[in-house]
Amino acid sequence: MCVYLLYCTLLYSCFLFSWVLLLLSLKKIQVCRSRPEKGKRRKNLTSNHDHAGPTSATSASIDVGNGATRRSKRRSRPRTPKWRPALPTSVLPAYDEAIKLIRQDSFRLKRGAAEVRRSIKPGDEDEEEKRKLLRILQVQSEINLPEVRWAVKSRLVDMRNPAHRHLREQNWRGEGKLDLLMERIHQMNVVPDVLPSLHPSIDVSIKVRQTHLAGPTYRSRGIEPGVFLSPKQTIAPPTVYATAFHLDTRLYTMMLVDPDVPDPENETFTTFLHWLCPNVPLSAITSGPIKNLNTHTQYVPPHPQQGTPYHRYTLLLLPQPARPDAPYSLVTEARSITSRSRAGRVTSRYLPIPVVPQSARTGFNVREFCKKWSLDGRQGGGAHMWREVWDESSDVVYKNVLHADAPKYGHPPRPDRYGHFRGEKKYIAA
Repeated sequence: MCVYLLYCTLLYSCFLFSWVLLLLSLKKIQVCRSRPEKGKRRKNLTSNHDHAGPTSATSASIDVGNGATRRSKRRSRPRTPKWRPALPTSVLPAYDEAIKLIRQDSFRLKRGAAEVRRSIKPGDEDEEEKRKLLRILQVQSEINLPEVRWAVKSRLVDMRNPAHRHLREQNWRGEGKLDLLMERIHQMNVVPDVLPSLHPSIDVSIKVRQTHLAGPTYRSRGIEPGVFLSPKQTIAPPTVYATAFHLDTRLYTMMLVDPDVPDPENETFTTFLHWLCPNVPLSAITSGPIKNLNTHTQYVPPHPQQGTPYHRYTLLLLPQPARPDAPYSLVTEARSITSRSRAGRVTSRYLPIPVVPQSARTGFNVREFCKKWSLDGRQGGGAHMWREVWDESSDVVYKNVLHADAPKYGHPPRPDRYGHFRGEKKYIAA
């Protein structure tokens, strides 16, 4: 019985193997048949070009040195990505009805927003409330449209669109980026060591070099709040990106501080100011990195001292107070955009902050500075931070930038309680 089963198994395997060989041979025959056809087409194309005469030279570039003719390649233009429905029409009637219902609701809300816009009159007491209602209707009229959701998810955000702007802010607040920032700031005691409280309203991100060398080795990468960096990565000023969610142009003060600089005389730590730039204009319309940050108090690279624990380098973007005639509101935002005379007008107060000299960088008091210039982190702004420890590149900063010797710190020596007994004899002869 076993021999019979084995014989049947061998026959079945041979049958399958023969079928596989037959299919492979048929496929090979088809490929071989298709190749001569392509060759014929190529010959026909070349013959047509030969009959064309000198007019065919316009479609080919002639290399005089090699005597070879190369065809010019057409560069395809990059296509703008567009949203496409998940299913074609009439494939799933429920999907078609859902899209239809969403668009009907969007049309109804847009019609209501148009009525509210017509009812707004400048100078009315309830103008701010009507502006808030108009903003809500503008967001709700497009927030459920699939093409709007797709555009925001694909990072094709139009910050002039209220729905796009709302979804972008919602992603920043709800998908973990703001939570990670606040977690690191509170876990590492940036609050309250630097500021008593901080409520960010701007998405701030930083990119630093992976190496301090220039040329082809220059590459930058984004960093998460609280990560460790090498001092050689921050020899050059980091690139700061800020995404604001207000349409009017407001001014902010940017500063970079290190609250972990040793103060041996007082046996404590003090703050060192690495970077300062007031009156930085920001709005939702501006994009790209913040420019001209090194025009005020110039950047000094971080230089953690040898023998100290890690240093918390904290970057702050603090909002400056509003102008007396233009408080921060939706009314001011709308007037700064619609009025031609106020187009591009700054709604914040300009602060004449002087340049901080090198001698005043050590011992810089962030709280007194904010109190003097009415800067309040509870009213919004942005923040970011990273950590560094000492390595050999810190000494390079001391030598080339600060023109001073690199200090070395360590634990104080333990007191010797029995030191005064060591010079005396243990036993005295009677």
